[in-house]
Amino acid sequence: MKLKFILGVVFCIILSNLSAQVSDSINQKIIGKWNYIKTIDKENNSVEYIIRKYPGGTEMKIKTNGPKIIINKNGTYSKQFTEENIDTGNWKMKSENEIEYEMVIPKNSRQGKLIAATQKSINKKWRTDKNGNFLDASTNTILSLSKSEMTIEYEKDYVMIFKREAQ
Repeated sequence: MKLKFILGVVFCIILSNLSAQVSDSINQKIIGKWNYIKTIDKENNSVEYIIRKYPGGTEMKIKTNGPKIIINKNGTYSKQFTEENIDTGNWKMKSENEIEYEMVIPKNSRQGKLIAATQKSINKKWRTDKNGNFLDASTNTILSLSKSEMTIEYEKDYVMIFKREAQ
């Protein structure tokens, strides 16, 4: 009976160490600067625009120009969509193939002031950090990750391809 217990504890410790090693390996691979290359559909065709459908039948045509993503070792990130449109915040791996980005929206920014006014009118509270800045989390599913390339699921039917920038 004692032997089974001891073997069980040893097995759990080994699994815990293996899990930590896998996480470290993924973290090491994902840290860096990633340049958007293109978006493809399920047949590997390049896609310039997608149609996003909303409840009520409304549709929106969206250009598929992904951001430049910088994932830092210290747990911070930036996603640069244009020169002026840059999201920043914190990241963490939720699982082996899911990365969570938690964007920090400064409370005194234009967007922060809009959120503050909106939450009062609809009686909904946004999460905030210790400084009162608003937090908005999103998760990306990583389909593949190597030292030089990362593919991410986009809008369920598409894949965004990124190449690591040379260091």
